[in-house]
Amino acid sequence: MFIISYRARIERAGPDEFIVRFPDLPEALTSGATGEEALSNAADALATAVEGYLDAGTDLPRPLEAGPDEVAVVLDPKLAARMLLRRVMTEQNVSGRALAQRMGRDEKQVRRVLTGRGATLNLTLDALRALGVRPGLAAPGLEREVDGAPALVEA
Repeated sequence: MFIISYRARIERAGPDEFIVRFPDLPEALTSGATGEEALSNAADALATAVEGYLDAGTDLPRPLEAGPDEVAVVLDPKLAARMLLRRVMTEQNVSGRALAQRMGRDEKQVRRVLTGRGATLNLTLDALRALGVRPGLAAPGLEREVDGAPALVEA
């Protein structure tokens, strides 16, 4: 399973200020009055930085596992799907036009997926499927084993 998260460090900057930094994405930076507030703001800071990379057409750094003094901040699923789509398109050397042909869709729809403007998560997942990727959903922390097989914990 491929879950996109980036490692973050929470540092005390003053009596009422905590800063969150992402070592792999220095553009992502946020803070809060408490460690919890700063961590709560971290997902938005991460999303803004990733959007900047995607808008610029720049390759994103591959996420590394969080170390002992770090936390993993999970990327929003819709944005993670777009990030993965860009990566797979680059690896397979597939253009937007070629992807539209594979999907049987108008090229404008593929552009919407790539820019994140007006595209649904389902359309992004369809694009990934057209490239041979089988997207799924994971809920870290909610899994357990039932008869030796992974299962979701019932709420």
